[in-house]
Amino acid sequence: MNRPAVISLERRAIALLLAALFGVFAAVGCGALFAPSSPLSWPALLPLAAALLLSPRLARRLPAQFDGISNGRRLLSALWLLLALTALARTAGLGVYMADPQRPQASAIWFDPFYVNHSCLSGYWKASELSKADGVNVYDDAPYDGNEGRFKLDTYLYPPQFLLLPRAIGTLGGGFLQLRALWFALDGALLAGAMLALCGWIGGQAGRRAALLLPAAWLGLPTLITLQTGNFQLPALALSVLAMLLFQRGRDAAGGALLGIAVVKIFPGILFAYLLFGRRWRALGWSVAWSLACAGLGLALLGAAPFRDFAAFELPRIASGELWSWLALDGLEGVAAINDSVPGLVFKLRLLGLAGMDHHMMAAAAWVWSFLLVAIAAVAARRAQGAPHLRQAAIWISLLGLAALRSPFVPDDYGLFPALWLWCLLAASAAATPARIAGLAVLWLAFALVMPFSLAGPGRLPLLLAVSTASQLLALGAWLWASLRPRDGAAHDRSVQRRPAASPDASAPAMAQLRSDSFQ
Repeated sequence: MNRPAVISLERRAIALLLAALFGVFAAVGCGALFAPSSPLSWPALLPLAAALLLSPRLARRLPAQFDGISNGRRLLSALWLLLALTALARTAGLGVYMADPQRPQASAIWFDPFYVNHSCLSGYWKASELSKADGVNVYDDAPYDGNEGRFKLDTYLYPPQFLLLPRAIGTLGGGFLQLRALWFALDGALLAGAMLALCGWIGGQAGRRAALLLPAAWLGLPTLITLQTGNFQLPALALSVLAMLLFQRGRDAAGGALLGIAVVKIFPGILFAYLLFGRRWRALGWSVAWSLACAGLGLALLGAAPFRDFAAFELPRIASGELWSWLALDGLEGVAAINDSVPGLVFKLRLLGLAGMDHHMMAAAAWVWSFLLVAIAAVAARRAQGAPHLRQAAIWISLLGLAALRSPFVPDDYGLFPALWLWCLLAASAAATPARIAGLAVLWLAFALVMPFSLAGPGRLPLLLAVSTASQLLALGAWLWASLRPRDGAAHDRSVQRRPAASPDASAPAMAQLRSDSFQ
């Protein structure tokens, strides 16, 4: 398809913003690789400059659908540009903190000591280091006492084969700080690429609108904080969505490889059920095969010890709920209040004074939710058959969001990101009426704000509990609605069955209108 010789101002502006975003990730990653002692020196900025110089080439490759979108919408275009520039500036500031941890003023929530000094990645790094020594249980809490620089070491909770990822990336850099910067660069580029690829697959006006709404999701605190803490939640979501896109293109082996990596986070396994009930046998087979291959590679490179410790030590604590019994400790009520997981509702009820709400009840709730998730996946797989791309994408993201909340502890920072991603799709398909715009604005606020840990004191507990639970229930409602609501076509078919048969000519306008619905 020949593209116009003249590149519109709109495409030039969007290309420049995208080049700057990916250039920030490249600058942070290259700084960690080639200038670890001075990651913010000018050589590290060369990739950013190169990306900006390549923006005209990127502009030529952007869809021509962006041409003229600002015509007659000057105020709206100016507001969008301000939103996109703000998201870019926040990402660049976060990149500064990831390159240099001595600049906490550039962090996502600079005024909150917990988030400034917290790194989920520290647990991955420490466990990968511990796994190199004989006789050390990487799931024992004792080795994680202490700090790595300013960061309190996090514990390690994933299956052993996940350690291959921090080990592989760690070979490119020196120590934890280099890994932290590299992880951020790869994490951010992967997530942005997956979000853009999904919009491209959706296509049409809906895909264009969803793409234009991405800066709003990127600016949300769940996105920025999770990029900062390095939790694998975002890469797992991105890899899962990319896997589904590859399946849609018939590239089952490649899609299975990505899903096989993502499932080390456990919750993307819901897509195995989705593929099963959708009878996508080749995609399911490749996904299972790659999952087993990852486990086999981990066994070969890490040895049998971490797998034995996972089976004999960690899994029983997970099954019984003992691993999260600390949520009931005095002084941690605020942490329980911002827990967005479905089993975590048990401890929220405990905060409200309901008796018997302990970690055993939480474990039971986790298993009940697991069975419900399988049933939801079965219904969603049927609803997705033949549905428009936008509807299918919404189902994938919703299933992942619902499955992620199966873990007994999911703080609101990374727990709400799938809701933000779904919000882009819902907003892209909604008519621009004042009532719907107001409703979408409220939803964005509910999903985009994260309660700082500095507000977790006993005096603010009722407010913390109310705000966190409200956003949690709104996210659950949005995911369930997107996954389970009947397709409009099904309702139409039922109504047609109750009417006398119509001629093909008479039914053609109705069917054309049905096909035009972008979010059936």
